[in-house]
Amino acid sequence: MNARETALLSLVGFGVWLSGAVSVRLGGALMFETGPASLALSAAAIALSVCLLLRAIMGWRGAPAASSVTVAAVLILPGLFCDVAYILNFSAVTGLRPAAAYAVTIFFATGVLLAYALIRAAPARR
Repeated sequence: MNARETALLSLVGFGVWLSGAVSVRLGGALMFETGPASLALSAAAIALSVCLLLRAIMGWRGAPAASSVTVAAVLILPGLFCDVAYILNFSAVTGLRPAAAYAVTIFFATGVLLAYALIRAAPARR
């Protein structure tokens, strides 16, 4: 993957993170403060959507399945760096209780995305 492709995917990843941050600002109470069932549903929906998004972006860019982990890492890094500031100021930005539920959801979705990328890349490496 060349520098131009990496920069483009990083910008796409930042855009995905930003849309998620805005969604949390607007609907965070419903997602994170209505009980464990809604938290589990939110985490599962976010994990599924980022996996589908990875697949769609790789198809759009014509990236081979073997590069799934690299593409996933490039997509998630901008959001992970931005999440540091977001989590530190979570209550002030969102008006919600401290960020534990949000952080757990982000860690879960990131883990699922990386696991999916590894599984997707495995057959291509054989």
